[in-house]
Amino acid sequence: MAHQPFETWLLADERLSPEQDRELRLHLRDCPKCNALARANLALRAAPVAAPAQGFALRFQARLEAQRKIERRRAVFGSILLGAAGVGFLLWLLLPFLPLVGASPIELFSLWISALVFLASSVNAAAIILHAVSSALVSLVPGYIWATTLTFFGGAAFLWAVSFKRLGIFPQTAVQARQAAQGH
Repeated sequence: MAHQPFETWLLADERLSPEQDRELRLHLRDCPKCNALARANLALRAAPVAAPAQGFALRFQARLEAQRKIERRRAVFGSILLGAAGVGFLLWLLLPFLPLVGASPIELFSLWISALVFLASSVNAAAIILHAVSSALVSLVPGYIWATTLTFFGGAAFLWAVSFKRLGIFPQTAVQARQAAQGH
């Protein structure tokens, strides 16, 4: 027996249409679980609301103000700490370049050119090594192994993408259903 729409109707603070009201009454005759829920809901709604103790609002506001004051202090202290850490990290990064501040433009230009030459030769060496390793792998491994491996990884990537799509859709629909049940 499906209880979900009836439980939602019982716990929602919204008016039901005449047809929904008729369906709910028919269901309550046959379902003891929903009938007990309806009685408990009526008892809870009929219970008197207790008045707060004398001075509750003033105590609550004072406690809230003290909490806000503490949070402001923490935010200021955290901002100062974060700023000091950022400045310290920046100085640490720039420390090797401080001797270059007094260098002549010719020295800076020659350092810049030598750094570019070093970077280019490093990239070239990495490309040569990668080419040698890939050539060795291609010649050592038969073609059917490559085809099987690529097919396996392609299928795994497809299943991974499909599962993420399904997992991504399910929580959204669950959240939407919960919001609809709460009346948002």
